[in-house]
Amino acid sequence: MGALAALADLAWWLELFAHFRPQYALALLASGAALVALRARAAGVAALLLAAVNALPLLHYYHPRPPPGPPGPELRAVLANVWYRNADPGRLLAWLRESPPDVAVLLEVTPQWRAAIAALADVLPYQAHSAGVLVASRRPLGALRAVEFEGEDEGALVFTTELAGVPVTVIGAHASWPLGAVVAARRGAQLETLAGLAREAPGPVLLLGDLNLTAFSPHFARLLAGGNLADCAAGRGFVPSWPVSFPPLGLRIDHCLHGPGLAPAVLRNGPRIGSDHYPLEVTLRAATAARGPAGGLRSGSALPTSRR
Repeated sequence: MGALAALADLAWWLELFAHFRPQYALALLASGAALVALRARAAGVAALLLAAVNALPLLHYYHPRPPPGPPGPELRAVLANVWYRNADPGRLLAWLRESPPDVAVLLEVTPQWRAAIAALADVLPYQAHSAGVLVASRRPLGALRAVEFEGEDEGALVFTTELAGVPVTVIGAHASWPLGAVVAARRGAQLETLAGLAREAPGPVLLLGDLNLTAFSPHFARLLAGGNLADCAAGRGFVPSWPVSFPPLGLRIDHCLHGPGLAPAVLRNGPRIGSDHYPLEVTLRAATAARGPAGGLRSGSALPTSRR
């Protein structure tokens, strides 16, 4: 399986093998230890070497991380794929009301979910929705626009908020699940669009999204390079976000990515909310000074829409 993962760029189905590096490493480690104990030393050593090869990509999560920005104003954000099959919004609403973030990006939002989230208008008064993506904020949503992706309930909302008086571009996105050549190509195009949005942002940028890929995919590395982005989770340990119901196959497919000018201070999974995903909580600080104006739109304002 690890050998197939190394060929991820050759076909959509080969990329699927790239995502399960932690599972391969653990299985090979256990097999190698058992074989050595049973005195099948050659086979055991081979399995242990393969375990090490599959564990190498995990260094992304365990290398020393840079220190957060200096103490000062913080931007608290939440990402949650609420899951369209989840019929109980109570847990999510209670969690957001208990400690309202500055910005919340919610995905797979159905009309029923949208109506439920509207009840948070007293703590998150600025809300906008497009293609299953809903953003809710304590501050006005500046320069708000929707970016349509090909695919049902997939797209992005782009807006600005402020951190220490500096406009920060926030991109909330949901990408396609790459099952099949056509859909995998669609997701590749979506990731290129997101990289372009991040690269074109005039100042600090924060991308929050269920991108339906892991950090072990070559597409993830291209997204970081193309968008001049860094992974908020790098150096913080491997913590899966999906699927909640079956931890042995856990993957992190829900991501916080940031550009220059921002430094993550906190990143962790939130509580169970009835979804098949854990929500993600992140706190960021300003890393460098930046300048620029920011406007605002309230809930119900018309959204400029672009198709990428």
